Amino acid sequence: MKKSRIALIVAVCVCISMAMSGCGRPYSGYTLSDYVKVGKYKGLEVKKYTVHVTSSQVSKEIKSRLKKAAKTEDVTTGTVKKGDTVTISYNGKINGKSFSGGSSDNASVTIGSKQFIDGFESGLIGLSPGDSKTLHLTFPKDYNDSDVAGKDVTFKVKVKSIQKQVTPSLDEEFVKENSKYKTVAAYKAYIKKYLEKKEKKEGETDQKTYLWDKVLSSSKVKTDKNGKEKYPQDEIDRVVKDTRSMYTRYAKSYNMKLKDFVKNQMGMTTTQFNKQLKSYAKDIVKEEEVIYYIADKEDIKVSKKEYKAYIKKTLKQYGYTEKSFKDANGESYEDSQGKENIWKACYLEKVENFILSKAKVVDKVSD
Repeated sequence: MKKSRIALIVAVCVCISMAMSGCGRPYSGYTLSDYVKVGKYKGLEVKKYTVHVTSSQVSKEIKSRLKKAAKTEDVTTGTVKKGDTVTISYNGKINGKSFSGGSSDNASVTIGSKQFIDGFESGLIGLSPGDSKTLHLTFPKDYNDSDVAGKDVTFKVKVKSIQKQVTPSLDEEFVKENSKYKTVAAYKAYIKKYLEKKEKKEGETDQKTYLWDKVLSSSKVKTDKNGKEKYPQDEIDRVVKDTRSMYTRYAKSYNMKLKDFVKNQMGMTTTQFNKQLKSYAKDIVKEEEVIYYIADKEDIKVSKKEYKAYIKKTLKQYGYTEKSFKDANGESYEDSQGKENIWKACYLEKVENFILSKAKVVDKVSD
């Protein structure tokens, strides 16, 4: 099924508009079977996945970790190349006399950055730490210091060190500093188990995504006597309102009004936007109905403890704690995403797990 432009953009914007309304269990005030006929969700076939981690994958993961652990160090070996950052001392003279700002005992320069006048940085290429060189150059006529502009200058330069990214070796020292293991063999075994666990998680995620799409696509919105699809109007209005508010805030961040944002950033007319907004709201409400229908039918509940654990788990995936997220964004994760939206995510996760637990894992899906 082809997704609307609104659905795609809202997904990128973290689906802020999916928040539910009301207190207690979402949709508890509706008889959901009046609105949707939920497709088969128990006994579905799903293709099994295999977990096979090769030694090449282990080596690649270790190489990546070693690279991340690399540190910038001053070295006294090698030769200066373009792009290197070097520490130098230099003494500049015009007509045999030193001048203000023309000398330094400990300067850092990146070759090719044009921090110095033409010929200075390129003149250091090929030198090694400890080498000295005299550079005969000329200040540009339009140099910002009129006292030296256009004048010939001699710089005596000494390369003291070169900054290099030093990648650690895979040895016991690295293993002890970067893990709880003591030997290289134990570390490699850990990396293999880590990758196996990762592959297993990815395999289960693919299975759950496949099954959920299957359930959602086979679920049908019911129609009234006139053949018109039935939706709880309050929920449709709520999604439309929340999504429109989100886009209004987004437009404001561009210093634009909503209608201008829709036209210039989305390439749509206001009429097209409103039409897709309603279509998107119907998709969201249908998904919510299916989630809570199954949760009700199978007595699936989410505790406050599970709700909190979900927040911590989600934040950890993005390198945040609740405090660091609030410090970085000026509001809590709950306020940012909407408490009801987080409850929905928790219920969806449990419903997907339930569907997978009741599925038939096969080598090849029959349909």
